[in-house]
Amino acid sequence: MTNSTMTGQKRRKKREKYVMQTVWEVLPEQVVSSISTMTMQISQRHALNENFYGNFLAYFTTAGEAGDIQNRQTWLHRLPDFAADGSNGALELAVRATASTFSFAKTRHPPLMQDALKLYGRSLNQHVHILKTKKKVTLHTVSTSVMLSIFEAMNATTASAYRQHISGAAELVRLAGPGECCNGVLCQLFFHIRVQMAFVYLTTKQEDKYSICSEEVLRESLSYFYKFPVFQRLINHITRLTALYLQLEDNDNRRTPDLMDLEEYMQIKSDVDALWFEYELSAEEQGQSLFWVTPSGSTEYRDAYTALCVAYFASARALFSILAPRLAASYLDFTDHYQQMIDIAEYLGGLKIGCAFMRMATPLYLVAMHANNKEQREIAIGIFEEWRVVGLGGMSALALESIYRRQGLDKGEIAIRVR
Repeated sequence: MTNSTMTGQKRRKKREKYVMQTVWEVLPEQVVSSISTMTMQISQRHALNENFYGNFLAYFTTAGEAGDIQNRQTWLHRLPDFAADGSNGALELAVRATASTFSFAKTRHPPLMQDALKLYGRSLNQHVHILKTKKKVTLHTVSTSVMLSIFEAMNATTASAYRQHISGAAELVRLAGPGECCNGVLCQLFFHIRVQMAFVYLTTKQEDKYSICSEEVLRESLSYFYKFPVFQRLINHITRLTALYLQLEDNDNRRTPDLMDLEEYMQIKSDVDALWFEYELSAEEQGQSLFWVTPSGSTEYRDAYTALCVAYFASARALFSILAPRLAASYLDFTDHYQQMIDIAEYLGGLKIGCAFMRMATPLYLVAMHANNKEQREIAIGIFEEWRVVGLGGMSALALESIYRRQGLDKGEIAIRVR
């Protein structure tokens, strides 16, 4: 057995152990027992919602994120209150639906999923009705779309529903206006939406215009006058690189890249290099290191949010290396950015935080599609496969369907692989 194979087996065992100890397992045993033996009564509904707030949405904001986006309150702080204030039944139903599918991921108790789907349908119907009859878009309305997208991320009802909810939420943010910002809560939701749109764009080629003009939305619609966060500026560059990547992928056999492509590439590369320098310098000025290697050889990060940012810088550089030969550009970089993204995914997975799932989708997708090392590609695909176990089946299906399709599998094989 080669060292590479042994290393791969160790990684797989580590991930399997993590899958068995994921966030779902924090459900108290008495709650699991009652869910299995009783119908959905009010007390159980409360227990499910409390577990949902405490053990999933707690990971919505990672350590270090608040300082970057400079908001005073997170979505988590406010959601329990405004989901139950009686002003928006669609949001209350969306929370209940997502809590039920969240708990189903742990218990695999069929009535939970049946209840979740009924609640989801009711929420969706009420949400559509509210959008048709109300002129004012509120934080509640945006939150409903985001909650429905989280439901779809965990358990996809259709191939396009996740993308549609995320895209709809982006449009609603623009329409909501600064009066609904709620001390930065709406800005945080918009930042979450943009990260998910980057993944949707990469896998489905369905671009959302508000992922491009994000600064305009923040300045004009939300009155966000702080310095644009480093991570969000990086997402701008990732989106521009993705656009160039998809254009060249679609036109490989139809046209030769032109000078405008090369100029765009060089400008983005310069911007990303400058942003990385700014990011490192900011940490140094605070007497901090973004990451460091421990005596055992593993890499530690300043916090989880820093690890996530580094993964997206690695994603940008991976895209540079993919695009360079197609544009006849020189790009010398001896860092294995694909391995760096895998290591960060496993680092975040060990911390059991939500960004180990939803926000790492874009880096892992690039590894699965473009890593030169076959083992690295298999590890990334394996992580997406495992996401179905931990309750991110919707996002897993979106990623795997795109990966297998672009690898040339037919529709029958795709259905078998992503089932």
